[in-house]
Amino acid sequence: MIKRKAWTSYTEEEKQMMKNIVSDSSPSTPFSPDYAAAYLGKSSNTLQYMRCHHSNTIIYSKIGRHVVYRKKHLDEYLDKYLHSSTTNY
Repeated sequence: MIKRKAWTSYTEEEKQMMKNIVSDSSPSTPFSPDYAAAYLGKSSNTLQYMRCHHSNTIIYSKIGRHVVYRKKHLDEYLDKYLHSSTTNY
């Protein structure tokens, strides 16, 4: 696991490694917002914004002060926004 730091401090190699770890995991595996962000190609700040301002967003769990995302919910979010052409949205 990569130590948590500011999102802008992660290198592209670290982000790719986090994305690969999520990709290779089972659907019920929980991940920190940084790993979830790397998997989705977003920033952890974007996920935080989505949690605070959008009621219909990625399902997450809050354990104490810690937020975790399960891989199956990240995949559901990606599937929800599939498009076959730009005329569909």
